[in-house]
Amino acid sequence: MSSPDPEKSNPEVNVGDFLMSLMRSKLMDKVEVVVLYNNLDKTIRSEPNLIAEYLVKAGKITRFQAERILKGKSRGLVMKEYQVLSVLGRGGMSTVYLARKNDDKVNFVSMKVLRNLKTERQDRLIARFKREFYIAQKLDHPNVVKVFSLEDFAGLNYMLIEFIQGKSLQKIIDESGAISQDLAIKLMRHTLTALAHCHQNGVIHRDIKPSNIMVTPENQAKLFDFGLAFVQGEKDEDLKIIGGKGYIVGTMDYIAPEQSYNSVEIDGRADLYGLGCTFYHALTGKLPYPGLEKKDKIKAQRSKEKSEPITNFRTDLSDWFVELVERMMNKSKDNRPDSAMTVLLELDLMTPPPLPDWVDSEDDED
Repeated sequence: MSSPDPEKSNPEVNVGDFLMSLMRSKLMDKVEVVVLYNNLDKTIRSEPNLIAEYLVKAGKITRFQAERILKGKSRGLVMKEYQVLSVLGRGGMSTVYLARKNDDKVNFVSMKVLRNLKTERQDRLIARFKREFYIAQKLDHPNVVKVFSLEDFAGLNYMLIEFIQGKSLQKIIDESGAISQDLAIKLMRHTLTALAHCHQNGVIHRDIKPSNIMVTPENQAKLFDFGLAFVQGEKDEDLKIIGGKGYIVGTMDYIAPEQSYNSVEIDGRADLYGLGCTFYHALTGKLPYPGLEKKDKIKAQRSKEKSEPITNFRTDLSDWFVELVERMMNKSKDNRPDSAMTVLLELDLMTPPPLPDWVDSEDDED
């Protein structure tokens, strides 16, 4: 286990500054810090980096916390009753951290913290953030990541979210390339059940892509990030928040043509297009329209020109599965499957799902 990176820490920090920052972080109180210092080996008492390494190895703080404290950045390491342990991911407007309650060493949550821009844009970002929470609260499904609560502390807005151990589908593609058909069908089935639940509750995700599908170590897919989601029938005068004609909402590599024109006059078939593009990427290791600038990707999605056939990259896939993925990517929503449930039924017809654990595969003896 390596020491906290000295280049990332403040080279001017002294032991006193380090210990004060440690107390201000609320990871340890004054008494704990004094006892710690008095019991330290004399060889490391004057070296903040060595004290930090000692605390990490002793399980008192995490490496992320040590690096923050060495920089003199104590704010935000304890948010109410939760400790912030490490960074899980960063987005344009928020950062997601691993966190746990101060008195709980076993159960973890994800903490999504909204950036504080300290500009006039912040009010709109907070409105979107709260809207994301209330939309997620409408959903309760095993293949949708749960959102527990919306909080604010010391000027920061954040959500507590179910922590999913695993990797995003995007990371799996980045690390291993194209995935097998069996895995693709399993993950697609899970995501479709999640989408069916969303659509039944009037929620259109509007940002289906590999990075928004978590995959557990047991290969269970869980849909997350409803930051761009839309509730059918929703009305809001501020189009900059919900989108609308003239506002493109979504990710260009996966956006449905009709969504790129008007992001509120859509239905669940827009999510099916994104799901088709997602599994095109997962099965080929290639984006539907690679190597293009953002504006050119929008034009490609809107055009009648299809992506390069999946069979140009793979010859080991079933014809019916290739046809299904490409049908989901049809430029006309009327030529796509009419719902997530329809696609799910097609999958079940061609590859029946495994029997539940409680079904005995052998005949009962008399």
